[in-house]
Amino acid sequence: MIDVALHYAKTGWPVFPLVAGGKEPAIPKRLGGHGCLDATLDVKRVESWWSEYPDANIGIATGRRSNLLVVDVDCRKTSAWLANLNSLGLPQTFTVRTWSGGFHLYFSLPANSTVTIGTALLEGIDWRATGGYVVGAGSVVGGVTYEICRNVEIGAVPVSLLERIAKHGKGARVAAVSASGGMAIPESKRNEQLFRIGCALRRFGVEAAAILDSLRSINTLHCAPPTDENELRKIAASAVRYAPDANAGGSTR
Repeated sequence: MIDVALHYAKTGWPVFPLVAGGKEPAIPKRLGGHGCLDATLDVKRVESWWSEYPDANIGIATGRRSNLLVVDVDCRKTSAWLANLNSLGLPQTFTVRTWSGGFHLYFSLPANSTVTIGTALLEGIDWRATGGYVVGAGSVVGGVTYEICRNVEIGAVPVSLLERIAKHGKGARVAAVSASGGMAIPESKRNEQLFRIGCALRRFGVEAAAILDSLRSINTLHCAPPTDENELRKIAASAVRYAPDANAGGSTR
């Protein structure tokens, strides 16, 4: 795995170690880890990490660090994923098949891009840019290897996709208001809103267990109908993949 990590770093993609067989950062916060903020192009640091964690998977920082935007297609979320993807009119680009049978489509970002991360651009389609990361090809999750399935040059992100992402971010509130004045999250928007809440908590450095506890309470009190425990755990695990914001609330690390 070290050879693959070094290849990415030399390509200009900052990398950092993920837990062996998983998608979470290998270096915990209590030991000074900062998730994707630790990602580096420093060959000596990469060699040191993978000497310490030889079986670690590879995290690739997206966004300004690497000038990468990655479209994340999850085929499990909807049978209409292919139609949704085709509707975006994306050009062919470097593509990786994920452990779940989905796809990561890599695009190059303009140097001045302010795109961050987001979910549900269309059902089954999320995106990763500044503040996020993806699991690199060669990594293994659930016994399945992330494999390059379209080894072509990375294409420039289409302006139409950037415009759609910008418009999506300015959309209407996901959460409605109940008759009693409290937040009411409908089933159609439940996972997206819970994920957004989890990411907001993560931004302030909240750890996985506390995020899960918070999502349980919100799920019980505000989701109609509530989702199940397994789905909550998946949402919390997805949120904790992102690094806390060093400037959130004026805090420093």
